[in-house]
Amino acid sequence: KFKQLKTTGEEAEVYFLNNYQDIPYFADAKIEDGRNYGDGYDFQLQNVDSYLLAEVKGVRSKKGAFRMTQNEYFKAKEYKKDYGLVVVSNLEDLPKMTVIFDPINELELTEKIIASQQVNFHSKALEW
Repeated sequence: KFKQLKTTGEEAEVYFLNNYQDIPYFADAKIEDGRNYGDGYDFQLQNVDSYLLAEVKGVRSKKGAFRMTQNEYFKAKEYKKDYGLVVVSNLEDLPKMTVIFDPINELELTEKIIASQQVNFHSKALEW
């Protein structure tokens, strides 16, 4: 399941990167890839007088849910209308991009706490 989510997300990010200028608000923007920063967004876009952050989510069909990490959530809460959640839906057929600015106030999001268990394996003390 994780691999499928990762693949869908990467496909959506590549689609956005290649087509972001089709979104009127981003048409003249310069884009910077921020996916490797771990800062709670995928791309930073610069218009003439403003900076916007974009977090891209992929949905395979015309209907589906997405999840935001805690980092993404708090970044969206901080930047409000300067943070755009871009949902690339219908990836299986003809992709469609929908932008939601200030997603924390515009969408109904449900917090889900997921506890994980870490398992390690240790050796006995060995002489090296």
